[in-house]
Amino acid sequence: MTKLYRAAVLGAAMCFLWQAGLVFAAPAPLEQQSFLAADYRFRISRTTDASEREALYLRMMEECPDSETAEESYWALSNLYLDDFDEPKEDKARETLELFLKRYPSSRWVTHVENRLLWLRGEARATP
Repeated sequence: MTKLYRAAVLGAAMCFLWQAGLVFAAPAPLEQQSFLAADYRFRISRTTDASEREALYLRMMEECPDSETAEESYWALSNLYLDDFDEPKEDKARETLELFLKRYPSSRWVTHVENRLLWLRGEARATP
């Protein structure tokens, strides 16, 4: 059994148990989070429904918080809120980005996130 396969099986089992409400533990190890995040990214890429994509991003951010994909998801979710709903959800985009700054203060995305927050607050003439 390969290392990736074991991680996949364990990750799937943990996800099932968590969804069933039987596991209330700390986030899974990074390897498992990375596998789950890859699965969420695939599922997100297969749907065009904004609400379904929103739910998948939120689950990824919650279940895989230590993965690099989760960091990217905050940015992608803010894009979704601004571009993919009939009416832009600027408040939700702002909340998402503020949460990102609290969760990942030393991320490589910080400058982009801060600039977008300034733009959303109307404090800068920068582009989103």
